[in-house]
Amino acid sequence: MKTTVKLFLLVHRYLGFALSLLFVVWFLSGFAMMYVRYPTMRQHEKLRNLPPVDLQSCKLNLNEALTMAGVKDTMRTVRLGMMLDRPVYRLTTTRGDYKAVFADNGELFSGTDSVLAGKLASSFGKPARVGKTAVLTEIDQWMAAARSQGYTTPVYRMQIDDDEGTYIYVSTQTGEVVQRVNARQRFLAWLGPIPHWIYPTVLLRNRPLWNDIIIWISSLGTIMCIAGIVMGFVRYKRKDKSSFEFSPYKKRWFRWHHYTGFVFGIVAFTWVFSGLLSMTPWDWAPNTRLDMEETAQWTGGPMKAELFSLSSLKAIERLNEISVKEIHLIQLHGKPYYLACQDDDHTRLMPADADAVIPFEKFDHRPFISMVQALNPGIGIKESLVLSEYDDYYYSKYNEKRLPVLRVKMSTSQETWYYIDLKTGQVVLKHEKLSRLERWLYHGLHSLDFKWLVYRRPLWDLVVGLLLIGGLSVSFTGLVMTWKWIKRKSSTSGRLFSL
Repeated sequence: MKTTVKLFLLVHRYLGFALSLLFVVWFLSGFAMMYVRYPTMRQHEKLRNLPPVDLQSCKLNLNEALTMAGVKDTMRTVRLGMMLDRPVYRLTTTRGDYKAVFADNGELFSGTDSVLAGKLASSFGKPARVGKTAVLTEIDQWMAAARSQGYTTPVYRMQIDDDEGTYIYVSTQTGEVVQRVNARQRFLAWLGPIPHWIYPTVLLRNRPLWNDIIIWISSLGTIMCIAGIVMGFVRYKRKDKSSFEFSPYKKRWFRWHHYTGFVFGIVAFTWVFSGLLSMTPWDWAPNTRLDMEETAQWTGGPMKAELFSLSSLKAIERLNEISVKEIHLIQLHGKPYYLACQDDDHTRLMPADADAVIPFEKFDHRPFISMVQALNPGIGIKESLVLSEYDDYYYSKYNEKRLPVLRVKMSTSQETWYYIDLKTGQVVLKHEKLSRLERWLYHGLHSLDFKWLVYRRPLWDLVVGLLLIGGLSVSFTGLVMTWKWIKRKSSTSGRLFSL
């Protein structure tokens, strides 16, 4: 027993020496993380700053655009928008290849030069003058989302002459603005996400190394917290029942580390453990999207360009309820549709294979129930329900996810749930037993985004703030003890050296 206790003590002590400063940084940056997000330009912001489409000069249909682009692979996404004053098809294949074809004359877009990049940047949102321009051949600190957003370097970084210190990034490959970040966002990111996620540029450029570092540090931090919790109970000695004192330590910082650790050690453990799970180590939780076979079945197979017989010009003439910024060409169950977007909140749908059609805002939910059933032949449906508000699994702290959605629960062995966005017809979330467990162990423990709490501000702020103060107290007392230990060892080594 004594050997086991000593082992826990040594593990906690030496891991604490190594990690105490990092834990202080994590908790301090956690306060900023309550209100600050990493400055990534999301689709909603991008659409808001684009000009409305003008398809008067659009002469190519989708089939002709694919022919001009020489695309032989199946399509992942097809978008019709503007590049300055010219309509353009933006095509992405399932292999990730990107092509852009101008819809007025079939010219293949060959890439962005500095002149075009400057025009695109200055016309994005409010007209502005472009100052200093740099060509980035590697991602910088503000391009962390490059891979997930589907663009690569080289990228033009344009410094805008405004009072906000704005940078606008333009992809040389796609001819699109892919990032916009101002000085305030950059400053706040250094207070919150960058130190919290250990996100310096050098690690952004080496994702496998960053992934390994986070997993190893959070794993060791989890072990340190477990050992500390064990030692907290082992050292619990309450001599006087009329007093709240229970620590045997006489030294002030040791005693306060014991007290704060005893109360808030479990908080530190749950946060570092859930941080570990955020990296999905060992791939223990399933994907929350449809797999390739399910996607093919949902869409009706590869996109059939010849089905889009309604011209985009005729379609846009009927979409007068919204200011259309981009049109997505989608296929559901073998049927073609135009999805017109003003932003994420204002969209319209229209069948793309008939003339006498009227735009509509969302699909009827009933056909999707049959489509989900077809993904699970022979399996019964436990529940189908249209949600007009978030539940425990389809939710957004910032109310960014679209509603309504159809939730279908299947009686599979994994109790599979599907969430279908009725404004796009896409399966936006698929949950199984393990992915629902991950939701609670990761997001629940790390963000405390429980439905009964997260939408009740400022109650959520008070609870999270109090727990952060507690975790910071544990970490700070450990950091002081580490500093004192280093000073003591340095002093001892100095005396030995002088002898």
